[in-house]
Amino acid sequence: MVDKLIAVLSLLILLGGCSTLSVRMASPLVESQYAAINEESDLLLAEHAIPTSLKMLEGLLREDPDNAIVLSRLAEGYCGYAFSFAEDTDPERASRLYLRGRDFAERLLILYGAPENLTRQNPEQFKQSVQALNADHRNGLFWMSQCWANWLMINLDDLQAFVAMAQVETAMQRMLELDASYHYAGPHLFFGVFYGGRPKMLGGNPDKARQHFDLCLKLVERKYLIAQLLYAKFYAVQVQDRELFKKLLNEVLEAPTDILPEQRLANAVAKRKAQTLLETADELF
Repeated sequence: MVDKLIAVLSLLILLGGCSTLSVRMASPLVESQYAAINEESDLLLAEHAIPTSLKMLEGLLREDPDNAIVLSRLAEGYCGYAFSFAEDTDPERASRLYLRGRDFAERLLILYGAPENLTRQNPEQFKQSVQALNADHRNGLFWMSQCWANWLMINLDDLQAFVAMAQVETAMQRMLELDASYHYAGPHLFFGVFYGGRPKMLGGNPDKARQHFDLCLKLVERKYLIAQLLYAKFYAVQVQDRELFKKLLNEVLEAPTDILPEQRLANAVAKRKAQTLLETADELF
């Protein structure tokens, strides 16, 4: 699919450049490419293909800066790539990629009428701006929040992360109100991690974390394996429930590869991370 998109873009250039109209004509291929990558189960192939895809999308965006589809796929793409292939081995690089994804999502929200300095507003202004968003803004709001939250989780010793924590919570709370089931119950998954990944003295709440994780698993019918992975990593470890930890991770490892065909890549990533996490059990408990 990447080769096909390259061929189409080359043809457009030969015909006179990637005008806005030409980019819009390529949008169906962008969506097809997005679906093909998500359905990929070979992690090595995906790891090498995604960067090429993202840079091609950035090229399209230069010709059509207000293309909502391209902005959305860039935000999601950078967030997913950082989580899947950078966070565990190079946190600094992952941080940069998460912020890049957040910025594309912010541009999408600005395109739909949000203030241009959205992520730089003070907490009260930010809250007002986010409350003004509606269901039409779900895509930008979710990926801005998710990219920002993932950056925050690997930069908890950064003062900027401490300041941003309230804004990320505000944004995802609004997302929870608008569509709790969005992107495989992503808002519930976020709050499971948000409340489960910190001790009580720092704002953690194991009871709330478990409620959100359980709601997420119910909504996705236990097919989106990232949910079980994060449940084990952020809740089971925090409450020191080794039995639950092993149960959840073994569920990930034993799940069929095609349990959720449209998210084979995410589930393959979950399996790899689950195996690594399971091997560290003695260090965590």
